Amino acid sequence: MATLTAPRVEIRAAYAGDELHRVHELMAKSQRQEFSTSMRWFESSGATYPGFRPEHTRVALVDGEIAGALRVTTEVIRLGEARLKMGGLGWVATAEEHRHKGVCTALIRATLQYMRTHGYHVSMLFGIPNFYHRFGYTTTLAEYFVTLDAKEAARASTQYVLTRPMKPGDLPALQRIHTANDVDVACSILRSTAHLTNKWHKLKDAEVLTNTQGRMLAYVLGAPDGNAFVVTEAGIESPESAPVLIAHCARRAQDALSSELRFAVPPDHVLGRALRRYESRHETRLSRERGGMMTLVDAAEAIENLLPEWEARVAESALADLRSEVTLMVDGAPCRVRANRGALDVSPGIGVNKFSVSGQELLRLLTGYTHVEEVLYARRRLITADGRALLGAIFPKRDPYVHLLDRF
Repeated sequence: MATLTAPRVEIRAAYAGDELHRVHELMAKSQRQEFSTSMRWFESSGATYPGFRPEHTRVALVDGEIAGALRVTTEVIRLGEARLKMGGLGWVATAEEHRHKGVCTALIRATLQYMRTHGYHVSMLFGIPNFYHRFGYTTTLAEYFVTLDAKEAARASTQYVLTRPMKPGDLPALQRIHTANDVDVACSILRSTAHLTNKWHKLKDAEVLTNTQGRMLAYVLGAPDGNAFVVTEAGIESPESAPVLIAHCARRAQDALSSELRFAVPPDHVLGRALRRYESRHETRLSRERGGMMTLVDAAEAIENLLPEWEARVAESALADLRSEVTLMVDGAPCRVRANRGALDVSPGIGVNKFSVSGQELLRLLTGYTHVEEVLYARRRLITADGRALLGAIFPKRDPYVHLLDRF
């Protein structure tokens, strides 16, 4: 009886020319959006995306035939004072005749190894259910929406402002406002001017609100969707500009015969905080093993890069003038974290207050998606009060989020 063997899969960067075109076709066919729209993106915005290199298009070949492909997007995400290099996994596709043969598995594992070799700290994706967890990805990013009645929102402000379409010359002001608004949003992507220029095909539909001297007070990108006017991107020059933006969006909703105004905005965004002053419905949508997911590519390097953030947290806590220590046991590998009057030291090795977590649990703690007290309660660990205080300082509760405009 003949023995069936798994096909030999070769993983490498996609070659330019005809092969790259066929890889783009495969990835474009796998998307929900129109094929021609996807292909135009690959040939225009995709080719010029900041940080993109030809080798970031990864291809799997079986007997020389294109069997699967994906694309890596290189970004920097913020976690308080820390900055982490993130590899976004997108456009994952397998040719129909090669599905269920391990091609996609080999492609993703090889891509994660590529990321380890090239200094990435974490990886992120927005994926289908019950697939990516086998590669260490875990749901980390919730969806946030704030809904207001359009008639009530229209009363937010009667201040006179000027409204006009967004222009390319507005991008520096938009970047400044977005950066200031987003400073406390965990896992948000740092945008450069190049990012905004690359996404101009979307931002050109945005509106700008200015005072009579031409100063930008706010910007907004939104459109009617069913019974609601949905705002997918917005920024305010200061909290005092929020009423102006809300009233403007309410008028847009009423023009579209929409009874509700809906903002896709996280709680820690400046606009998200301002919306709490209004009668509104705040939704948090949590998924399991799908949607916005992340994995640690290099846990040790990620922790090293988090030191500035951890020191800042400890300096603001009751531990600022004390000594404390915990030992993070990440999938069995020890990492000793010592605080000495505000200064932090991280090194391999075992010390006191052992805190055992999986790589997925550590990622959820680092991003703030899971609170450390939940893990401590579930495992009933014997950790001293100062050890618990240190864990609470370095693992604060956050609301990690990536804006719709920044997703890949």
